[in-house]
Amino acid sequence: MSARRVFALVALSLPIFVLSVDANGVVVLLPQIAHDLGVSNAAASAVITAQSLAFAAPLLLIGRLADRFGARPLLLGGVLGFAAASAVCASADSMTVMLAGRALQGASSACCFTTSLAAIDALFDADRQPIAVGIWGAIGGVGSASGPLVASVLAQIWSWRAFFAVNVAVLGAAAVLLAVLVPPLPSNPERDVPLVRLVVLLLGIGFSVGGMQRAASAGWSTPGAWGGIAVGVAFLALTYRLRRPDDPLVPASVTRLPSFRLGTAEATLSNWGSGVVMVLVPTALAVARGIDVLDTGLLFLAFSILFALGGACSGPLVRARGGPATLELGMFLLAVGMVALAVVGPDGALGLVLLTLAVAGYGNGIVYSASTSYALVAVAPVDAGEASAALSMLRVLGLALAVALSTSLMTNIDDEFGGSWGLRVALLVAAAVVVGGLPLTRRAPAGVESPR
Repeated sequence: MSARRVFALVALSLPIFVLSVDANGVVVLLPQIAHDLGVSNAAASAVITAQSLAFAAPLLLIGRLADRFGARPLLLGGVLGFAAASAVCASADSMTVMLAGRALQGASSACCFTTSLAAIDALFDADRQPIAVGIWGAIGGVGSASGPLVASVLAQIWSWRAFFAVNVAVLGAAAVLLAVLVPPLPSNPERDVPLVRLVVLLLGIGFSVGGMQRAASAGWSTPGAWGGIAVGVAFLALTYRLRRPDDPLVPASVTRLPSFRLGTAEATLSNWGSGVVMVLVPTALAVARGIDVLDTGLLFLAFSILFALGGACSGPLVRARGGPATLELGMFLLAVGMVALAVVGPDGALGLVLLTLAVAGYGNGIVYSASTSYALVAVAPVDAGEASAALSMLRVLGLALAVALSTSLMTNIDDEFGGSWGLRVALLVAAAVVVGGLPLTRRAPAGVESPR
């Protein structure tokens, strides 16, 4: 791996680090944001929803544009867009302005994730790509792990606005590095952009995910939840009616690849498990142990740091064991960690709780990076944008469905039995979903040919 490509990989990973810090750190700032902008804590949760919806909805459109024009312009646009959106959030004087900034952050982060993966796919050959993706994932994992701590420290020293303002300076520097270090990437000027179909799909994903998130926060009986899901399904059905066999939204040259199918399946199933752990467990820890947000964040480092370590180890594991075997190991460890945490409970012995989080985090880190590299390893560089977009979209849908259904399950069981039984059952169900992905690795092809 040449020095230039190493520096290019660092430049590609830096925005992912910032985006990961932002995504995980903003959660601890919601009470302060709600107070300063004069809204309720419940209303402030829209700060999270706006970003995640704007991230999920345009992924395939961004992927097609990246393959049509090349990933580099969209990558630079995404980085600069996120910096501008962070400036809007830092200066927001109303919830309307804040939500506009968060929506722009979401769309910009979708550009960054999709195109940085496409760039890695184009810059590194099949032998080095798993290492590069592992480093990329590990850097993002460090950002996820440090997000709550960074947010807490900046809020205590200055205010929550400083958390967003820091992004502007860091991403400005990242844009310069990317412009210098990342060369023009493969493009296909003849590739059509079916704007109507992609916009209809965007609306379908946006309403569906929004309805699921509404159900997670307010319950499945909420009219807004079912209404959003119904509208989303209608748009998705229309997308199907508008399909063109000669021009699928994701090229057949991608969807027919066994490695892409296995990688996306394992990524989606593992995100069900990791979503339950990352979204439901921190609150359960705080309630069960009677600790504040900062202490909860410190405890959850057992998961986040091991997630980063697992991502860093995934590349060497893929090279030594192969993609399917590495995916099997990661899925197995994630499931074991969740089952063990369900048995120990959030109020169990601290050492055991930390150990279960560490096992789940390490397994999740392995499968996150390994599923990414395995899904993309045989994809031609000119198709990498749509392939990485499809991978990210399925991950988001797996996470949204997991959080919505698991939250509802946990709430109903807690109302009936009390204690932490709801979380325990949600963890066991999520572990069963993850285990369901293990047989898929046994049917994977022994080797994967790369077109590069």
